[in-house]
Amino acid sequence: MIRHLGENRWLVLDTLAIATGLAGGFGAVLFRRLVEAVHQIFFGPVLDALPGGGESLILLPVLGGLAVGLTILKFAPEGRGEGIPNLMKSLHKKGGRIRVRSGPTLLLASAVTIGSGGSAGRDSPIAQLGASFGSLLGQRLRLTVADVQILAICGFVAGLAGTFNAPLGSAIFGMEVVMRRFRMVDAVPILLAAVIGAATASSFLGTNPAFTPPETDLVLAELWLCFVLGLAFGAVSLLWVGLASGAERLFERLPLRESLKPALGGFVAGAAGLYFLGYGVMGVGYDGVDRVLSLVSGSSSADLQILLFLFALATAKALATASTLGSGGSGGSIGPTLYMGAVIGAALGLIFGDLFPSAQGHAPTYALLGAGALFAGSAGAPLTCVVMISEMAADYALLPSLMISCAASYAVAQIGLKGSTMYTLKLLRRGISLEAGEAVLERVLVEDAMVCDVAAVDPEMTVRVVRDRIVEQNIRGFPVVKDGELLGIVTFDDLRKVPEEMQDEIRVEDVAVKEVIVAYPDENMKQVMDRLYQNNIGRLPVVERESPKKLLGIVTRTDAISAYEVAAAEEVRESRR
Repeated sequence: MIRHLGENRWLVLDTLAIATGLAGGFGAVLFRRLVEAVHQIFFGPVLDALPGGGESLILLPVLGGLAVGLTILKFAPEGRGEGIPNLMKSLHKKGGRIRVRSGPTLLLASAVTIGSGGSAGRDSPIAQLGASFGSLLGQRLRLTVADVQILAICGFVAGLAGTFNAPLGSAIFGMEVVMRRFRMVDAVPILLAAVIGAATASSFLGTNPAFTPPETDLVLAELWLCFVLGLAFGAVSLLWVGLASGAERLFERLPLRESLKPALGGFVAGAAGLYFLGYGVMGVGYDGVDRVLSLVSGSSSADLQILLFLFALATAKALATASTLGSGGSGGSIGPTLYMGAVIGAALGLIFGDLFPSAQGHAPTYALLGAGALFAGSAGAPLTCVVMISEMAADYALLPSLMISCAASYAVAQIGLKGSTMYTLKLLRRGISLEAGEAVLERVLVEDAMVCDVAAVDPEMTVRVVRDRIVEQNIRGFPVVKDGELLGIVTFDDLRKVPEEMQDEIRVEDVAVKEVIVAYPDENMKQVMDRLYQNNIGRLPVVERESPKKLLGIVTRTDAISAYEVAAAEEVRESRR
């Protein structure tokens, strides 16, 4: 039975969000330690046992890919590749319900992928572990679909905040990209979870910023360069999303066993990492970002060799990440995307410094702008990046320039991707659209889809009579109506609470739900479908707005599906004319 939290809903949700935030923060610490332990095993005893000296490094991601493909992912195939699209599918298509074993399996698979040298981020696995906990907590407490979704997002942002030490940016990302909506009522538990997750992780991992560039302030005359940089990164976003998507398609078509493909992806990552050893191509790569920032800080001009090196480094990271995740290796794409953006941004900063004296010496700042701009364009997350990069660098003076560069990159990428993102494109390739059908349902009115011939019961009927009628007619429940007025709703769950020996005495009006969720004839079916889904119910009585007790009909999920099929078929016929 679904539990409605009633008047204290948000107090209970806020309390559960705090618990979920703690779990997400501890999950971030656990995963960080797990990756470090796996890394020490692969780059210690395993590397020593391999022939060939230092060049055998190339084999470590291959061995990690074999371990992931042959064992771990057999238990949870959904752990392959980038995990955020699967989370979005669970939230929007499955009511926030995530399989219990998905989180731990993803955690182990990602730890082996990253720890062995595969190019992927810690972000997605940690965040999904938190989401799994939040979803499980909501399911165990038998909360409504809407509440389970909120707790899943709370766990997600808590894990992300613990990873990046960026609570506000993580909360915005959860609402902007994953949840795909901003509502003030949702924001409080999500923000609470993010802050608790970041604070919990920081108490174990420290509060040092992810990036530590030298302090440089952009002057007002450089803001137009931020716009140019944003436009450039909009185009780079299209290339990066295209490469990631293309690599996934390529590995899908390879005539090779699925369990062996992560090893092949690991070989590409190992080859790229061996060539650029020490610059973060293997693994997450944040150490490589700091090394690049130090490199460009000491360069006063755009030396051709440095520029070629930086562009080659970004290309190597892109190929390594696309191969690791596209082949089925487990991990996140946020960290590598920030890495590539920072490296290309540093190169553009050197070029700007050569062309314009006011920009000289500001390459590290342009590196941070590039990190935000690339992620904003690829993930469709401009607000997230404006806040998150400022938090990660502990420098809020970046806000104006980040706003310009992220907005420009987002605008270009949205035009090129036609409103999609690196996450939704992956779902679309599987035939899953998070928005398909909504526009169609919005054009269908309730009065055109509802059933007017309503089977109702009288409030004076006994529980036994109505229960027998439910069984005979195979209906979950009836509206309780007297003289055309809706008095309530009674379902089989309401009736079975009545003891057997009292079912001939108690009347239906004594057990019926009086506060009824209703629909109105002038509403569209999209609104009704959302209401049915959020409250986890199968039918709504349709009443007049002016006379809310006057029953006009019933609308069910089946009616909504039928209305969609008819409207969609009509739309197809119109398009062919």
